[in-house]
Amino acid sequence: FFFLFLFYLFSMLLFSFFFFFLYAFFFFISLFIYFFFFFLMIRRPPRSTLSSSSAASDVYKRQMSKTVPCMACHSAKSPLEPWEYEIPEEIPAGQLDVQITHCGVCGSDVHQLDDNWGAACFPLVPGHEIIGNIVAIGPEVEGFAIGQRVGIGVQRSCCGDCDCCAAGAEQLCPKITKTYAGPGKDKGGFSTYIRYNASWTFAIPDSIPSEVAAPLLCAGITTFSPLKRHCKPGMVVGVIGVGGLGHVALQFTKALGCTPIAISRGESKKEEALGFGAEGYVASSIPEQMSAAKGSMDVILNTSSGVSGMDEYFALLKPRGVMAMAGLPEKDEANKTKLFLHSLVPTEKTLVGTYLGPLADYADMFATADKFGVKPMVEVVPLAEANVAIQRVKDGSARYRMVLAME
Repeated sequence: FFFLFLFYLFSMLLFSFFFFFLYAFFFFISLFIYFFFFFLMIRRPPRSTLSSSSAASDVYKRQMSKTVPCMACHSAKSPLEPWEYEIPEEIPAGQLDVQITHCGVCGSDVHQLDDNWGAACFPLVPGHEIIGNIVAIGPEVEGFAIGQRVGIGVQRSCCGDCDCCAAGAEQLCPKITKTYAGPGKDKGGFSTYIRYNASWTFAIPDSIPSEVAAPLLCAGITTFSPLKRHCKPGMVVGVIGVGGLGHVALQFTKALGCTPIAISRGESKKEEALGFGAEGYVASSIPEQMSAAKGSMDVILNTSSGVSGMDEYFALLKPRGVMAMAGLPEKDEANKTKLFLHSLVPTEKTLVGTYLGPLADYADMFATADKFGVKPMVEVVPLAEANVAIQRVKDGSARYRMVLAME
């Protein structure tokens, strides 16, 4: 009996250890599987950061490979050349990626390429009149969709905290950043893609073609905003310069219920100016015409970047009239503006600067252009001919805005 008892005890212990180890084995296997899936889940981005654009973003990233083909200038006054630059694969919060279809060529692009203002940084990829389609959307972006056509202008960002931003004058923010160049060495629209702040990206009305919409992102807002600010329906408004800015300003002046008067050096642009809506024309090189127009205008918008005597133009204004300056010449001693204060003080006339436009004006500008058919006159060339377009702007032969097509 004693041996049978020992045998029974030994058997029970053996089976106990067997089931104990079997239980421990399955326990640790289960624990391993649990922690494996736990760490897998915590490494996955939170659901709130995933957008409906995930699939499109993956396709876009594979196509881009983080490399952006573009046209760049590598030193002041040198020609544009094919180039590439890298962008991070992950899109930061508040930003989106746009595949560019069109980009306007502005006179300020020429100034930057030649570094006339001392603000260029090289390699320089110019272009701030951008139209394209959204291909990827970063976290914390609302109101946009993959494939949507959008526009991008001169201003990339503002601080949002200063007095100017609080007053709705974001274009005057002391911490303003531009589409390209500047301290961030950002790249512009002479390119196939651009990554941009969603807050400064704008929906484009369906009725406005992309090549026409592009110049409105600079020439449009630069002329519409001061006209909206200084003009009232029924006013007589002079527009100095029938060029890239001026021909758009004449159309917006008409759309805002004012009487537009074109002012140009000679009479070669008279017929075109009348076609843009001008109801009068003054050739400033003809003294008789300038004399006849004295004291006839409530507001003058100066879109010319050339330098000439200001007094003769102030004589065209009524008492307490306003001259708004939108053009910027090269910044050197020879281009300092000359003016006798006698042209302002006795008649209480006002000289003001005007720069781009506030954030809220972009939607208003596009709505006005859409309603009244404001259309910049454009010439479209492929991106590969960017140097040709730059030269056309530089020598003044463009009629009236050059636009690059990426397709």
